[in-house]
Amino acid sequence: MMKNILFGLLVLISVVACTNKDYFEDTGTHDPKFNGNMMAYLDAKSQRPEDPFDTLTQVIRYAGMEDIFKNEQITFFAPPDPTFRKAIDGLNTYLYQLGKDTITSFKQVKPAVWKKILSQYLIKGDYGLIDFRQVDTTALYAFGGQIFQSYDETESINVGVVYHDLKNGDATIKYGGARQILLSYVPDYSTPSSDWVNTFVSSSNIKPTNGRVHVLNYNRHRFGFVYSRFIVMAIEHGIDYTK
Repeated sequence: MMKNILFGLLVLISVVACTNKDYFEDTGTHDPKFNGNMMAYLDAKSQRPEDPFDTLTQVIRYAGMEDIFKNEQITFFAPPDPTFRKAIDGLNTYLYQLGKDTITSFKQVKPAVWKKILSQYLIKGDYGLIDFRQVDTTALYAFGGQIFQSYDETESINVGVVYHDLKNGDATIKYGGARQILLSYVPDYSTPSSDWVNTFVSSSNIKPTNGRVHVLNYNRHRFGFVYSRFIVMAIEHGIDYTK
């Protein structure tokens, strides 16, 4: 079963491979403090059509993780709603290729799948930008960021701060520019510096009462980091077409 899924995904992955390059947006300015817990903050950003977290808040509750976001001290790398649409679109493309019905609701994917992958965007404790080590993906031997365990302690992620170069006319000051958090999925902990899947944070250091939120750049990210992980897990757990 697994071999068939992975073989079929090769076609899908080849279509989206052009999105594997790293891109970034400079961190915006904002009032970092929010007078409420993390779940309340995410809910506050899910009220209007243009708000970024309507799907995210629904998925958190469907996955049974609301209490974590309300009560525990955590750092959350928040994937905005378009990243979920990309993941679901990828799943539907694969289901269509198999001649199967596509899904019309995120609830047709089992809660365990959402919980497993959402946990990868969470680390225990309160970490702001200044708490992370420098990372340079072209010089990991010198600036390698830091490996963290995901919330459920089953996956590894690397978090570091990229120090962009500062250009002034013809002069370039190495590492003298803006600083930006880079979140990286580490596929194999036995080779922790290999095959990273990277995504930049677009807005950092949002501080509710129980931790920190860093919002991911949705333009170059998909929920689960790569389509194949979400698709394989969704199919292995079974699609629930009754919902």
